Amino acid sequence: MRFTLLFILLWLCQPILAGYQFHKAEPEDVEWYVESSPLACRLIHEIPAYGEAVFFRKIKTELEFIVNVTKAAKRPDNAQLRSLPPEWKHYSFAKDFGLIPVVEGNSPFYLSHSWASKMIVELKEGMDLHINYRDLFDGEDEIDIRISGLNFSAAWEEFQDCEKGLLKVGFTDVMQAVIQYKPGQTEVSTDAMRELDQMIEYLKADPSVRRVRIDGYTDSKGLQRVNLKVARDRAAAVKDYFRSKGIKANRITIYAHNEMEGKFSNRTAAGRNKNRRVEVKLIR
Repeated sequence: MRFTLLFILLWLCQPILAGYQFHKAEPEDVEWYVESSPLACRLIHEIPAYGEAVFFRKIKTELEFIVNVTKAAKRPDNAQLRSLPPEWKHYSFAKDFGLIPVVEGNSPFYLSHSWASKMIVELKEGMDLHINYRDLFDGEDEIDIRISGLNFSAAWEEFQDCEKGLLKVGFTDVMQAVIQYKPGQTEVSTDAMRELDQMIEYLKADPSVRRVRIDGYTDSKGLQRVNLKVARDRAAAVKDYFRSKGIKANRITIYAHNEMEGKFSNRTAAGRNKNRRVEVKLIR
């Protein structure tokens, strides 16, 4: 009896052995695919029962890498990143890239351009990338995920084609435009058209932009009712230009402002010149 109790106590006091989790796609299931738009390119590899590894690039940014997981990280940590040859590539050598940070949340790995570029080189050569770390939740298990280099090169070429089609401007570049006018002028000038074309191109690409606001202003020269009509005609001409480029009328609102609502002083020629304007804003 004493022996039995002693055995049970010893068994209860012994350390709990940590588990091991290995996540990878089987060779016949390995897939890389591209999601493309004029705003962003994403090169995605699904990791069964774990999440997805993604190389991505947005407008006016460099290539980056992220891993999205189904089980959110609860604590910060570090992980080991290595490049290992698959079984069929036994003549190649492994590379140890050192530690990378693990951050809390559903995207525990978020690596900059320099890291992403190194990883791309390895995958193009057919190598597998391994990320090894302690369990995201309680640290009890060791996690090993594999990002396969199989079928990567063709998808990478498609991703590069997507990069070539990215817009050259971002939202902050085109969110607002100011068009200046000569006295009595209401038509949209060629120079203004070029600026508006950039806004329209972005507007068509980004569904988060809900509408366009167009404000027409005038100076104080002439009759108020005539000036207000000129301000309205200027705004309407800009609206018509947007519509001619395929933007629906229900996404555009126009406002006409009299000389009392000018943003600059009408007492000087410089102020009046600035008040002869149309302001165009993209609104999310």
